Amino acid sequence: MNETWVASGSLVADGKALEYSCLGPSPTQAPTLVMLHEGLGCTSLWRDVPATLADSTGFGVFVYSRAGYGLSDPADLPRPLDYMTREALDVLPVMLDAIGVKQTVILGHSDGATITAIHAGRVVDPRISGIVLVAPHFFTEPASLAEITKAREGFDSGDLRQRLAKYHCDPDNAFRGWNDSWLNPAFKKWNVADVLDAIRVPVLAIQGREDPYGTLAQINVVKQRVKHARVSTLILDGCKHAPHLEYESAFVNAVTDFCNRLTLDLSNIQLPSHAHIPGHNMRHPENAFDRIRQTAARGQSADQLACSDAYRAGLRFLNAGFYWEAHEALEPVWMVLPEKSMERRFVRGLIQLANGRLKMCMGRPKAALRLVVQARDLVPTDSTLAVMTLDVQDVHGWIDELEGDACLAL
Repeated sequence: MNETWVASGSLVADGKALEYSCLGPSPTQAPTLVMLHEGLGCTSLWRDVPATLADSTGFGVFVYSRAGYGLSDPADLPRPLDYMTREALDVLPVMLDAIGVKQTVILGHSDGATITAIHAGRVVDPRISGIVLVAPHFFTEPASLAEITKAREGFDSGDLRQRLAKYHCDPDNAFRGWNDSWLNPAFKKWNVADVLDAIRVPVLAIQGREDPYGTLAQINVVKQRVKHARVSTLILDGCKHAPHLEYESAFVNAVTDFCNRLTLDLSNIQLPSHAHIPGHNMRHPENAFDRIRQTAARGQSADQLACSDAYRAGLRFLNAGFYWEAHEALEPVWMVLPEKSMERRFVRGLIQLANGRLKMCMGRPKAALRLVVQARDLVPTDSTLAVMTLDVQDVHGWIDELEGDACLAL
């Protein structure tokens, strides 16, 4: 599957044959958007959203049905209560390897969003450039459990089983595997919010304000606990549990904008072995970043420097929460740009942003606030500008987020 993007078929992961569908350019030609469905979803229940996203982003799109759903093999029941963690660690990596992903954004809905977050927080995979969490859940809420109880009633005595049979070859397996786990008394204590602490790629979190399966507390915990990467949110008024279907245009625009803002052409730049935090862990070897730094040379134009490994690695490290390392990579770019140029000031602003984030990791919010002032002064105020491949408006947004985090920490 590395050269030609096959339309549909099945792949084996964790002993189960799983149906998949894909469209758009292959992983060798463009980044890949991998989509993980909700607790009662499957490949076909995404409807036309994958095709729309392929058109709007220019990405290849890969969707698959987990075991028990769609045309995939049935799941082994009863599911273990940590079934989402097992899916994130045992199945999703196999699927990414099988399709030959080079660079990817993973988008998950509901259970799929939780699986996405667990994978991003527990698996170090430099191919992942960002994640989209649609109606995620990281802990149980009484209102959502009450809604899931209503679903059981609808399946046992209503028409829900008949409706699910249109999309799942074994509707009983699909429903029981999901519903019995969530309504198991032991599941009330389920909580995986700790995985958010380790996420180091940009996050877009989308939620309907009227979602009966989860409140905005699920989005708030993302904003509170993802400290090593940028978090953007889209809250849709009047929307329930399926933003991609209920507000498709707003959803597609948000996902497309998120994908466009990511620095995705970094397949040759690996993340460092660890994020150095002075006073907390060891430094990297002296020459660890020499190769990258040497790609920024005097005499190069701003456009050439924007394509250098030094600049691209600096953005990669900044987005992934490697702030000391981002400074190391960006410093030579700043040094060789023309004196008093807008580009030189801009890159210095990015360095101060990285330094501010590093101060937050060191528990020094007052120092971070001083760096916020410096970064804001260095970045142009014209929000319509794009400098060194970045939109000025986005960079000011990152600075504002740092200021907000620092103020909360005081």
